[in-house]
Amino acid sequence: MTLREAIATLTEAGIDSAEHDARALFRHFLGNNEGYIPKDTDCTSDALVNAVKRRQEREPLQYIIGRVGFYREEYLVTDAVLIPRPDTEHLVEYAVKHIPRGECFLDVCTGSGCIAVSTLKNTADTTATAVDISRDALSVAKKNAELNGVSDRITLLERDILKSPYTGGEKFYALLSNPPYVSHEAYASLEPEIYKEPRIAFVGGEDGGDFYRALIPMAKNIVKPEGFIAFEIGYDQRELLCSLSEREDMDIEIIRDYSGNDRVAVLRFRRASKNG
Repeated sequence: MTLREAIATLTEAGIDSAEHDARALFRHFLGNNEGYIPKDTDCTSDALVNAVKRRQEREPLQYIIGRVGFYREEYLVTDAVLIPRPDTEHLVEYAVKHIPRGECFLDVCTGSGCIAVSTLKNTADTTATAVDISRDALSVAKKNAELNGVSDRITLLERDILKSPYTGGEKFYALLSNPPYVSHEAYASLEPEIYKEPRIAFVGGEDGGDFYRALIPMAKNIVKPEGFIAFEIGYDQRELLCSLSEREDMDIEIIRDYSGNDRVAVLRFRRASKNG
């Protein structure tokens, strides 16, 4: 199969990024990560042909290659985890700037572990507890912690946080989460590649807000008064998060992504924010 043929195959499948994806597959299977690949380049690898077929069937490129760059790190990904996306880097960026040296934080719905691992990797002497309902996802997160050299600073915990919330004990400086926040209605209209990722990582109830409603009250028992909660949110969830923060007597800051969409909600206890 030539690169030109691969591009044509993916274009016919309706993939907007056909040339980018075909080139990425050729680079991966030819071991050419840097150089330009002419369109008449021919590769007879059965693995490449199979990879193009998988992409033609709308399997995400990241699953086929098995790795993805996120923040300043690289992550292994399988179909057991949500693919890390650039939008989530805004959450990590905030955490890295605001979690002090030596503090501990909680990452809920950790998936691949990208939020916890990148935050640990880019902060000093911090530790994390990372929670997910999926044992397979936690297996991927464990490998990513090892890959990025932070496995001695993270505790991985299998837990359904909606049914078994934290109620006390250890206090965390921050609760971080990119929870499932897509509504049932919105999920039904997403692009085909999304349906190859775990549905449980996307859908957050009828309006997408189930995890926010559960985690904000829970955080009041386990986050230090001077600490914070930081969520990734959908572009249309500002009103919901503002309402929930007001109900729990917390201050809220909404951070936008590079496209100008609301992307991160940061909540702090009012008694702490008023004291400085």
